Amino acid sequence: MNHRNRIVAAVVFLLPAVALAQVAASAQETRRTRIVASAQKGAPFQEGRQAYQVIVGLRAAVRGPGTAEARLSALGVPTADLVEEKGPFVVYARAVRVPTAEGGLAAASAVNSVDSSPTYPVVVNVRTGELGVLPGVIIVKLARPADAEPLATANGLAVDFVAENIGYAFLKVPDGRDVVAAAAAVARDPRVTTAYPEVREHFAVPR
Repeated sequence: MNHRNRIVAAVVFLLPAVALAQVAASAQETRRTRIVASAQKGAPFQEGRQAYQVIVGLRAAVRGPGTAEARLSALGVPTADLVEEKGPFVVYARAVRVPTAEGGLAAASAVNSVDSSPTYPVVVNVRTGELGVLPGVIIVKLARPADAEPLATANGLAVDFVAENIGYAFLKVPDGRDVVAAAAAVARDPRVTTAYPEVREHFAVPR
């Protein structure tokens, strides 16, 4: 068999595997779209120019050095509940058992821990349908950066970082507390110009 024929044979051999991978990827995307479309969602909120909604029943956790399946197993989550790998996070389905819709939304909007490992709320971009993660941080624009600490104290939050040169503060919301509601409360403070939950949606792809 000459060199050209070997190349053709190799391509023909690989085509079924490539086709199967494409079918699997398409099925996963269809499943994700169906889950997001049918899920209960919170009221839209703004992060910059984008609008998002918290999705009840989806959570995210940092994947760590292992596989997504290994991370889910460590959380006690069936691997079949994997919805998407999002940057350093794994997004998975999780049943939310609460007595009311309001309680469900509050629980879905809070950072919680499983065996000391934080799990995060998942949101959907209203315009694009892409998923994002709420890390439990509020981005606040202040007229006076010196107000960051008293503002955090007054709202039961912690100062994560203050960028004094641009007048922004990053405030950490305690575990178990509704991140979206906390941001709305901070936004009503007269010392604040704008306040909104940080959303991590876009991640650099390694080259």
